[in-house]
Amino acid sequence: MSERKELLFSYLDQVFEPKSSLSPDSLADKWRIIPYETENWSGNLLAATSECNPEDISFNPNLTGWYKIYVGLLHPGVISMKLSSDPAFFANGTSRTVNNPEFNYARGVFLEETLWRCADMTGESIILSNRKIHEQHQSRITNIRFVPMTEEEIAEYLAEEARTDTKRIYATDDMHDRFYFTNLECLEDWAPVVLKYRHSDVEWISMEEIRLFASGQIPVADVNNFAFPRKGDKNVQAQIAKFDFDEVLRYLVDLGHDNGYKMSVSLRMGAWGIGFPFDQFYFDNDFAKNHPEYRCVDRNGDAFFALSYAYPEVQQYLIDYLVNAAKSGCDAVTLISHRGIPYLSFEEPVVKRFYEKYGEYPYDLPIDEPRLHGIHCEIMTEFARNLRKALDDNYGKNKVAIHLRSLYSVFDTDYIGINVEEWAKEGLLDAIICYPQRYYENYAGDIWQEGKDYRIDIDKYTDYVIHNGRNTNTHTGDIHEFCPAYTNYRGELCGPATQAERIGQWMALEKEYGVKIYIDFMGRHHDNEGYKQRVLDLYNNGAERISMWDTYGRVPCTAMWNIASKCGHKDELAAMDAKESYRVYWIRRLAGFDVSRYDPFWGG
Repeated sequence: MSERKELLFSYLDQVFEPKSSLSPDSLADKWRIIPYETENWSGNLLAATSECNPEDISFNPNLTGWYKIYVGLLHPGVISMKLSSDPAFFANGTSRTVNNPEFNYARGVFLEETLWRCADMTGESIILSNRKIHEQHQSRITNIRFVPMTEEEIAEYLAEEARTDTKRIYATDDMHDRFYFTNLECLEDWAPVVLKYRHSDVEWISMEEIRLFASGQIPVADVNNFAFPRKGDKNVQAQIAKFDFDEVLRYLVDLGHDNGYKMSVSLRMGAWGIGFPFDQFYFDNDFAKNHPEYRCVDRNGDAFFALSYAYPEVQQYLIDYLVNAAKSGCDAVTLISHRGIPYLSFEEPVVKRFYEKYGEYPYDLPIDEPRLHGIHCEIMTEFARNLRKALDDNYGKNKVAIHLRSLYSVFDTDYIGINVEEWAKEGLLDAIICYPQRYYENYAGDIWQEGKDYRIDIDKYTDYVIHNGRNTNTHTGDIHEFCPAYTNYRGELCGPATQAERIGQWMALEKEYGVKIYIDFMGRHHDNEGYKQRVLDLYNNGAERISMWDTYGRVPCTAMWNIASKCGHKDELAAMDAKESYRVYWIRRLAGFDVSRYDPFWGG
């Protein structure tokens, strides 16, 4: 048997078919052929802008056996590609972060070559498509490299694929990106929601029940009469009515189970709409628009955009959605609590319950005053009980698990009315996915009543809100680093003081009540070393599992995902090296010009 050799294909116009779909000119129905040179080789890359709609092209390398497949892309770029046996196209893109300190990304033209996958290439072709790309990106593929795998490498790869001890990642997909970025033609076009996590440490895939915040639909026939904020928003509205979403969820849950994943359907607890310029489109929620009487109300009588869980009708609306979502056969439903705060304020049911219990009105009390806060927690716990009962009544006792995407710490989650320890104690939760976000009231002004401890002067409060706006609360968005404790209006230190304390409080719930804990980390994009260090920080401070919000946006950044996808390798992570899966090459000449010293872009 002859020795298999490494193969580099750089003159892609010579190997991809049909040739009638290739042209040296930038045409709407062709892949453009562009000559280039690196310091190591020359070739002809294939490019297509987001305005192009060429037919798919294929390349049969006539190989047998297992290979590591590397793909080069001109930075920045993305390509939709698959093997001929794959059921769907997958996005393969350049990294959004610095991965190699030897290269200065601030200047120069370069390509990134990353490990796309390992595969048995017997009978396989590679197929490229420009129909499935981000509206602002360009397909620009420079080369494909096949590196033969030894028998030892194949055995090691297959053994890694079979491991279950590394499955520690809770992945999320808001489903919106499929409508936004993709021309969906059939049910199978949804498959990447699940299949893009193959060859990773993902244990759970959480798909979002998009219908709740997409219930305010514009009739498809009227789409062209509206001015959308973004091209992708128009794509969503034009496609959202094409599918029976119950069928989509069932298809994806079955596909996930067939591939060994645990599947959840998630729902934003505060998905009541988005303001200008995204209002009047699919982000509207018809239930919220039609029921202003259920809105949250501030202590001075002002209504918020959010609906209040103090109303049984609001609770039932959410519960009905979750019960329907569970018809998909999912293993769990997930409540997303870090989007759409608040859930309760000073609505009539809250005030009435407080008055009946304490004989006074709570309007002049801070949100975290223990008695008022206790009422909020009572109501939210009742919601969780009602959800648990509804799922049990429809599917059998505890057949469908309940997961919670919480806030930054146990304290922060409790602050918004979700007493996670009580929920865990009552068996209302099976898993908590801790998301790094925080919210609390923060009044710097002189709004307190004289002579009364921690009582707010409503007139001064209203004036303060008018003149200070968002300064009346602190809504710490996606927290990228450890967020220390803060001092509240009573001078008390609130929240964990260290990372170990924060994670330890979460893990105590797992130890006491058996609730599985997943710790999320942000931001979404890091270099490979950054991913390692952030995840190792969580592990070293007591975490056992991790989560990634918007995981779907990380996967296409192949250089980054090759490390991120292995973050479940808790014991091996520190020793992982990205060099095996990532290389950068300078472009010396591009489209006939020397670009080695001056990038021919004048700017605007």
